[in-house]
Amino acid sequence: MNSNASSDIQTIVTDVLNSRPYTHRQDVDMSVAAVITAQHDLRFLASTVGAVLAQRMLPGMIVIADCTGQIEQPMQMTFEVIHSSQDVLTEVPEAKTVRVILVGVKQAASFMDAVTRAMDQIGIDAGIRALWTLHDDSRPADDRCFETLLDAWRNTPTAALLGAKQLDWQAKNLHNVGLYAGHHDVVSLVVDGEPDQEQYDGRQDVLSVSLSGALVPLATLRAFEGADPWFGTFAESTDLCRRICLGGGRVVVVPQARIAHRRARFEGIRSKNGRPVEDEDGRIDPYLAVREANAKYAYTDMHRSWWPLLWLWSIIQSLGLAVLCLARKQPYHACCELAMPWRALLRLRGAWRAHARLRRQSKVTLKSLSTLSANHRQVREWLDRRRALHDQRDVVLLSPLEKDHLRKRLLRRWGLAFGAALIAGIWIVVLYWDVLRSVCSGASMYSAQLLPTGASFTQLLHTATTSWSYASGTGISAPNAPWLLVLALASVLTGGHVAGAVGLMFFLAAPLMVFSFWALAGIFTRSDAVRCVVALAWFALALSMGLYDDADVTMLTVMVFLPAAFAFSFRAVGMYRTEDLVNPHASVQAAAVAALCFIPVVAAQPQLLLPLMLTFLGFLLFVRSHKPALLLIPLPAAFVCAPTLVNAVRFASDGTWRQLFGSVMLPSSTHDGKPVVANLSDLLLRVFGIGADGGAWRYVAVSMLALIVLLAAVSLVLPFVLRVSRMMWIAVFAGLATALLSVAIAVAVDVDGPVSGSMLPGTTYAMMGLLACICMMSGGAVRRFVMLRQHEKTGAVEIEGRGSKAVSIASHVGRAVLVCLLAVSVVACAGFNYVECDHSQVKTSDAGLPMVATDFLGQDDARRVLALRADSAESVSYSVMRTGRGDLIDSSPARRVEVVSGRSDGSSRTIAQDCAQLLANADSDAINELGKLGFGGIYVIKQNGDKAQREASNQLNSNIGASDGTQNVVSLDNGTYYRLTVQDLSKQHIDRSGLDKAGSSVWRRSWLWCMGVVLVAYCLVALPRIRRQGLEEA
Repeated sequence: MNSNASSDIQTIVTDVLNSRPYTHRQDVDMSVAAVITAQHDLRFLASTVGAVLAQRMLPGMIVIADCTGQIEQPMQMTFEVIHSSQDVLTEVPEAKTVRVILVGVKQAASFMDAVTRAMDQIGIDAGIRALWTLHDDSRPADDRCFETLLDAWRNTPTAALLGAKQLDWQAKNLHNVGLYAGHHDVVSLVVDGEPDQEQYDGRQDVLSVSLSGALVPLATLRAFEGADPWFGTFAESTDLCRRICLGGGRVVVVPQARIAHRRARFEGIRSKNGRPVEDEDGRIDPYLAVREANAKYAYTDMHRSWWPLLWLWSIIQSLGLAVLCLARKQPYHACCELAMPWRALLRLRGAWRAHARLRRQSKVTLKSLSTLSANHRQVREWLDRRRALHDQRDVVLLSPLEKDHLRKRLLRRWGLAFGAALIAGIWIVVLYWDVLRSVCSGASMYSAQLLPTGASFTQLLHTATTSWSYASGTGISAPNAPWLLVLALASVLTGGHVAGAVGLMFFLAAPLMVFSFWALAGIFTRSDAVRCVVALAWFALALSMGLYDDADVTMLTVMVFLPAAFAFSFRAVGMYRTEDLVNPHASVQAAAVAALCFIPVVAAQPQLLLPLMLTFLGFLLFVRSHKPALLLIPLPAAFVCAPTLVNAVRFASDGTWRQLFGSVMLPSSTHDGKPVVANLSDLLLRVFGIGADGGAWRYVAVSMLALIVLLAAVSLVLPFVLRVSRMMWIAVFAGLATALLSVAIAVAVDVDGPVSGSMLPGTTYAMMGLLACICMMSGGAVRRFVMLRQHEKTGAVEIEGRGSKAVSIASHVGRAVLVCLLAVSVVACAGFNYVECDHSQVKTSDAGLPMVATDFLGQDDARRVLALRADSAESVSYSVMRTGRGDLIDSSPARRVEVVSGRSDGSSRTIAQDCAQLLANADSDAINELGKLGFGGIYVIKQNGDKAQREASNQLNSNIGASDGTQNVVSLDNGTYYRLTVQDLSKQHIDRSGLDKAGSSVWRRSWLWCMGVVLVAYCLVALPRIRRQGLEEA
């Protein structure tokens, strides 16, 4: 015997043999050899070997087939069994020797392949007539299992293969009791998991049985050439049994022989290479292997001439099943279904060979074996029972009192949340009541940073999805702001009215951002007061940063969706607080919702990709399970921003990466400042407007910020939130780093020089992390459900499980203090914003170009009007108009970055020179060049500023009117419109060849298709389930 001391399998077998109790009640059948396959996962081997050795009837040979490669040469151990009959002994019993052989098996393709290789190595004795095949995780459930199989074999000599009843590891619930033929598949007609009450013990002849615990006569293996390894472990038994039945043999199930089967690989606790999966949350889904096994059976079950039609049908079926899997919140299963038709092509050679073997060995058709087939009624009833059992699993039955407790908590929780959101909404409506009325009447909002819009929904959609920018000149090849896709979605809600969609986002942002942070606060605490006040603090932060005073709709988008995205991210991995009686659980649906919420965040401010990447890397370090869910969250946002990201990377050497730090809002040096290496004082000044001359507000604001940072820092030492506090502090530092980086980067150029990126996105990201840590300070604050009970002796009514009263009072006082501090901060911020800030900066306009110019533009999307404004006697500004208003949809950060890098297209330079010439004097050549560029008119904006501006404006009007090729059409209070007559009307349009090329690009179509498929898939997963019972916590 060759000994290998390093073999774990040898150690386990030796220990089990040494602990085997000695008994005379056992006997040995020398005609049968038991074969047990063992893999790297040895958690169940000892139980299986021990159960085999405890059988009242032992096989004469026990072979342990080592599939791990630890055993290089066969090893043998023996023990003797002396059977003592209960009858009177007439002679001395003969000792029988049982051999235990350990043999190494390498590169086995399936279970039976490992069995065959093991027996080939050691050689089969002449006296061996059958094999008892066992997985290492399938043990006999009692000591009569093997004996029962032998009795059935003797009583049923025509049986070619005998199988056992398959139970769970505790031997209480059923897996299957044989399988019947379905429609090119097999069905058990037993609901997996139903209790074993011997209800199926009358079964005998079936189409297939599990080879785990089966008694396989060697004559059968020789006659049918053994099992086919091509089918794999999940399908080789059904193929072998099918060939036996069609070849004239019988497959018999013996329900009295019970096998407790752990099904480690099927249940995902063992990897494909046999390694153990210790983490219950990290189980490996065997769906693909099971579906491939079913597909192999189906292909080989029908004639080859049907294979092309079957493959074409599988493509259509895979799409439908993929959608169904997504609706069931099973994205991995959907991917498997989509891959199935293409993986089938790789299996054609093996399927051809397997089908040929089946036809060669078949003597009868399956239709003639009606007793082995399940009819439609049986299958339908089986599916109904399976569905009913599945619906009952993992359901917690609540008493009426418990349901009432959850119902009251639900009403209180949502009632306070709606109250807080209503406060924020009313505050904004009161401040901007005139703006709201004008927006409702069709006007367009605008401010110093927000351009008005008169675009149609079609123009918006085409601009958002085409990498062609009309920011200046006649257009350049550059991606537009991704936020336009968000605006397009909002425009759907307003019936395609783009200006109304901007107003809708402005006014709904206040209540929605309160709800959003209320949801994030609920991840860390269940205190209703803390959640509502900290949500209002998030709204007050928006007021303090001047987001409403500037009508910064991109940052308002971030404020609405960023907290919600993080809230659902925590839910995706099961890290959140719940109400009493409800347990947290990981959710693929929450991961999909989080992914969708991150889309508007990244689209509005692409620079937030940087802190999000850093934060997710930190999350991967701290999250213990369900990490794949986190990895799938950034995918939709990456697809939506793909044109911007690709452009930034592709032309990074030209400085296009700067566009990631811009947005659709107009940057200016007076608002955003110049690029600097910033410090804390710069952050306070640029974000909160706290300067050296800030007065009393300066000290109040600094004190509030210091208090927020201090309270958030305390959360780092709280033992019950160590992980989540560190995760959110990663977000804090990542946000601050992004803000400091953004302010050092030039994203535009105005009359005062270069303009830096905004610090608002990074600071907002950091403040979210700080406020989240403050929520952790209040603790779980879960309102426990307590039962009343009556004292046995006194009869007094008591409350069960009441904790320490002192601790409860202290926690309530602490939360009350925290709520008061936050409430004072909210009132201070709102009061300062109301008193000190200028709310008239947000205006509305229902005017624009004169009606004649608007009609001219509306007749053809390629027509343009040039709007001019004389800023001084030496300075003139121009804007290319394609709608009645200077349009928001043409505000391109990519175009502004081109100017920063010193690059401009030829048409822009021509327009600038011609405008300068017209400001200086009448110039017919300049008018002629503008006409050749495709402009149909010039609109001169009337200046009502100082005397110099008025004189410059009048001079510009005079010069244009004196130039040949112009016609004064209309003069209004806002300006004068001149029609260009140098070309006839049919030629008054810009060159659209670049736009047409960008619109018909293969890359654009590929991006739209991929983005559409990804978004539809995530939306299907994100759709809420229909809850049949219970209440979901928020």
